[in-house]
Amino acid sequence: MTNQTRGIVGSVLSPACRVWLRSQVSHVDDLQVDIQGGSRQILGGTIPRVAVVAVGAIYQGLSLGSIDLIAENIRINLPQVLKGKPLQLLEPIAVMAEVKFSETDLQASLTAPILAQAITDLFNQILTINSPQRHWQIDWHQLQIKPQTLILQGNLMTEGQTAPIEILMGIEMIDGHILLLDPFTIICSLDLPGSNITSHRIDLGEDVNITQLQLLNGELLCQGRIQVNP
Repeated sequence: MTNQTRGIVGSVLSPACRVWLRSQVSHVDDLQVDIQGGSRQILGGTIPRVAVVAVGAIYQGLSLGSIDLIAENIRINLPQVLKGKPLQLLEPIAVMAEVKFSETDLQASLTAPILAQAITDLFNQILTINSPQRHWQIDWHQLQIKPQTLILQGNLMTEGQTAPIEILMGIEMIDGHILLLDPFTIICSLDLPGSNITSHRIDLGEDVNITQLQLLNGELLCQGRIQVNP
């Protein structure tokens, strides 16, 4: 890397990457960006490799714990960045990611609308297979991570009735993008059509390839690749 390229990386690209990344989250405790590549590639608008480490990031209310990201061959609008414009991706990129969630992180995230709604939507999807006319509302308040098992607890409200509900699920990846919840158990005193389901599959899409997903005692580990589109 020449002195000119080092200057561009140090004074323009690294700050621009940090600004862009910080704009995606509402808070981050620590953010490290390492940009690597040769002069010709970088000056041509292609960054051969970027490594990002973020600790304590919060995205739309989700506490993300620690994240390690690596992306390669990134096409960006370098001429505009050099003129002070925001960094933009010009082509889709594959990002290798390793994320660690603690039980505390996920517990804090239960109040985030994006997670609470995702869990409730999943629950509705499962139950309304057999009872499409009913509507449910769930206030999730407790999450536990045990070896091989995720436990969710809350209060379910439906048609004027309220009762505690508990969901226990194992999590396994199939073909990198199919999330298999098995075993899947719903415990509730109310009569919930479809609650006898024992497993459920979620297709995360072809842009996702999860190579490792582990539930440990108080921690969830995830590794894989996602495609980030401009």
